[in-house]
Amino acid sequence: MGPATGMTHDATAPAQRLTMADFGAFERRYRLYHHFPSLTRADAVSTTVAEGWVDECRPDTGISLVGSRLTIHHTYETHALADAPAHVSIIVMLEGQAELMHGEKRLTLSPREGVMLVNDGRFPLSARHMGGQRLRAINLTLLDDARTTQNRLAAPLADLLTSSPDGAWRLAPPEGLLSSLEQWLNAAGKGISHTLLGEGLGLQLMAHGLAARENAPAEQTRRLGVRDRHHLARVRACLHDHPDASHDLDSLAQLACMSPSVLRDKFRQAYGQPVFEYLRQRRLEMAHDLLREGYSVQYVATRVGYRHASNFATAFKQRYGVSPRALQRQGA
Repeated sequence: MGPATGMTHDATAPAQRLTMADFGAFERRYRLYHHFPSLTRADAVSTTVAEGWVDECRPDTGISLVGSRLTIHHTYETHALADAPAHVSIIVMLEGQAELMHGEKRLTLSPREGVMLVNDGRFPLSARHMGGQRLRAINLTLLDDARTTQNRLAAPLADLLTSSPDGAWRLAPPEGLLSSLEQWLNAAGKGISHTLLGEGLGLQLMAHGLAARENAPAEQTRRLGVRDRHHLARVRACLHDHPDASHDLDSLAQLACMSPSVLRDKFRQAYGQPVFEYLRQRRLEMAHDLLREGYSVQYVATRVGYRHASNFATAFKQRYGVSPRALQRQGA
């Protein structure tokens, strides 16, 4: 899910400002809503949430390829409404990071990473884009309607939407495809050649998504039982509520009533990431919010479980592309 704004990219035009009102103007069209954690209704028109360009290419019915080049000033979240149409979405991050929630799965997309998501409306789907970063991303969306105009996609789309309504598969796009996506993103969004190139890139993305699904480990296709999900949710809640604690795998396994190796495998299966990657992300997210509220770097590092501020600063910059002090200055 990307910033659905309806803006058109023009490589020669100045960057466009996006306010809360601009985001809201297109929510009905895309069947989603936006949330701005640090802003109020009074900021709706005057405060710039992000600025840059977005190019939307629609090569055929039910298919859209959206390229975003944005500088994000304030954190925003995009949530799909329950009546949003069933779709398959492939997202590739070229610069910046985004947090995705799909059902119970929590995924982080970092530069040069991708993911294929399937959603039929029964499972919550949202994305969180943190303020204080540059974001460049490609989002391919295929609605069920695409089956009527793209015969070669009819069978795989039907299979995905019926057998994997909450599926999520990580992608590692090859360098050649990443370079082509970069070129398309940076080109002027006009003309039939741009549309045809977008269609070709969309088909390549779909091919890599289907390959990732076919090659996924067998455990990703097995369903977790109610008991397992209950115990895993206790572990996740513990990590979320107490990110500053010194967690270890053995104690978390006891909480889950599982062996350490079983917890490791089932946590990844349920939430799409390793146990301690979830903890690291939670710590850095909490740190981001505290820094924007004005707390000192040393206090924040300790508050989220880092013993040394230097280690915290390194991890934070790797995650958000800016140092903790630089983020504080942006929020001042």
